[in-house]
Amino acid sequence: MRILCIGDSNTWGFNPENGLCHKNRWTRVLMKLLLEDEIIEEGLNGRTFNSVDPFHKERCGINALPVLLKSQQPVGLVIVMLGTNDLKSMFHARAKMIASGAQEFIHTIKNPYWYRYLVPKVLMISPIVLDDEIVEREGPSGDFDGESLFQSHHLAEEYEKVCQANQVEFMNAAQYAHASKADCIHMDEENHHKLAIAICNKIHEIHE
Repeated sequence: MRILCIGDSNTWGFNPENGLCHKNRWTRVLMKLLLEDEIIEEGLNGRTFNSVDPFHKERCGINALPVLLKSQQPVGLVIVMLGTNDLKSMFHARAKMIASGAQEFIHTIKNPYWYRYLVPKVLMISPIVLDDEIVEREGPSGDFDGESLFQSHHLAEEYEKVCQANQVEFMNAAQYAHASKADCIHMDEENHHKLAIAICNKIHEIHE
């Protein structure tokens, strides 16, 4: 099965220690665990669901989604892990609003218009939460503030509601991994590995 993994810097594998890409990011670990499947990496630093950064408009995920679905078909499963960047203070987005972006993704992925083949299954993953120290680390001029931190703890419950309403698979990454103290946003390789194991187990459940 071809599995398309759409995400932001925590899918791209951003290393908070040096700004480079983790060699053992969760998608690469998943490749080693699922040898009979093809894992397609589609991570972009700064990617959002549907929030538009005026300085980086290419990061708006919903605008890129149709191209990804067309170019990567056939796909049996689409895994989406987004929402962290929608928490940036510039967007003033609450968890419920961000979850509406997840719903827009689901509706787009499930639209038969994009496919010559079968419509893929969807696994929506709510991202890891921001670390409690992020407000102090970011400072008054940073991308994330206290409200960002508060809303990050409510993403999972809102995503789950959307997934239940739309009958797609749901998983909460925060149950298995957490952000590095290096920047309070990104995972280190240990947590990438933990998340990959959990996602692998979830994929096996979906297959059953």
